[in-house]
Amino acid sequence: MFTVTFTRKSGGEAPAEVQLERELSLLAAATKIGVDLTHRCGGHARCGTCLVTIEAGLEKVSEPLMAEKRILTILKAEPGQRLACQAWAQGDVACAVGAPGRDLRGGK
Repeated sequence: MFTVTFTRKSGGEAPAEVQLERELSLLAAATKIGVDLTHRCGGHARCGTCLVTIEAGLEKVSEPLMAEKRILTILKAEPGQRLACQAWAQGDVACAVGAPGRDLRGGK
């Protein structure tokens, strides 16, 4: 059993935690506990709107695959930033949501 913790970059809200028994994407973990995390492409690594910053436990998150690497490069993501739809928690992880992801499909 492990814990994934979500905080808001803007602050003001208490951290939200979910206990997981198996590997799960950060997007699915957030959805499971009602954390509002934009994902306009439906979680297919096409838009970049689900960008999060891993604050702890980066070594316990799956390695990025080619599709995610492409989007992270386009977004000029900083070290530790990942797409929640593609990053799978494999142990205790803390991440901040509300990073400035932008919709690469032309939306706002």
